[in-house]
Amino acid sequence: MFKLAWRNLLHERARLIISVGGVALAVMLILLMAGIFAGSEEHAVAYIKRQPADLWLMQDGVENLHMSSSLLPPQVVEDVRGIAGVYQAVGLLYSTGAVDLGETEVYSYIFAVEKGAPFGGPWDLMEGAGSPGIDEVILDSDLAARYGLGLGDTVDLLGKQLRIAGLSEGTFGIATSITFVNKQTLAGLMGVPPDAASYVLIRPESDADRVQVADRLKEAIPEANLMTREAFVASDQEMIRQMGADVIRAMNSVAYVVGLLVIALTVYTATVERAREYGVLKAIGADTALLMRVVAAQAFISSGFGFLVGIPLAYGIGALITTLLPEMLIVIEPDNLLGQVPVLLAITAAASLLPLGRIIRLDPMTVFKG
Repeated sequence: MFKLAWRNLLHERARLIISVGGVALAVMLILLMAGIFAGSEEHAVAYIKRQPADLWLMQDGVENLHMSSSLLPPQVVEDVRGIAGVYQAVGLLYSTGAVDLGETEVYSYIFAVEKGAPFGGPWDLMEGAGSPGIDEVILDSDLAARYGLGLGDTVDLLGKQLRIAGLSEGTFGIATSITFVNKQTLAGLMGVPPDAASYVLIRPESDADRVQVADRLKEAIPEANLMTREAFVASDQEMIRQMGADVIRAMNSVAYVVGLLVIALTVYTATVERAREYGVLKAIGADTALLMRVVAAQAFISSGFGFLVGIPLAYGIGALITTLLPEMLIVIEPDNLLGQVPVLLAITAAASLLPLGRIIRLDPMTVFKG
């Protein structure tokens, strides 16, 4: 059966290429849009994931970094450092605001830690200082290059002129950026004490039990909320899905439906266009069961090749887009690839069997008359 289906497909290779190409382009569209959605989520939680802090302490009632406001008393950081099993604790000030780049304003997540802190600053520095001084700022290198800015230039942040002291990488996303400033500078702009913290990033000792350390922290500072990094990331991702990523999710859903319709139409058309071959099979004695198997086999072979071609095509186009537009982070996850297989099988089966009634009713004599 598969041998017969394969021969029929190779009989008109141009038609096979068109069928495979149609499915491949649809698969590419589905994977790219899902990758853009996943990339926007990944960028939004990049700061949390890139820090070596296993535990995050924040104001009671706060469970997110984005769309939240947290402020802890100044003494909390020192209290945390005195807890048994805590290796490092860094007080982080966090705010949001627009960075005025002269030609435009870009919304930014603003982070500040003590000068010389072991972590909390940029994780990938391209050039310049990794720890900004008073009235200094670290911008993303791609963002700065887009607007012709470099080390020593100034930008306006929260109404204050700051000098660019460093350029980071991997901190520029769709319509947002991650900016690092001096903690004392940000404290002045926020109107809080310099030793205050929005969050405390906690790194337990390597041989310490993280659960026990967390229990000690909760007992010592009951008025604050403590979360693991994994729980904090998950909470932020859920917030992003509910808020800022709605538009991207809608676009992803539309692209998914369009992609499935293209696959269905491609398979359906390819099946109908092979009516002559099926008529010949029927004329030489093929029964309905054989016709069904041949039709399904040809459809699944075409879709299978299209899926296999669409995957590297999606990765290649995704890499090209990211190169041309660094803020477009595209993350094509293996789980998403596997998740498309059952859907592709169902769509292919339905699209190939829909015209089966027409094929079964086909009069073989019309084929020979043609």
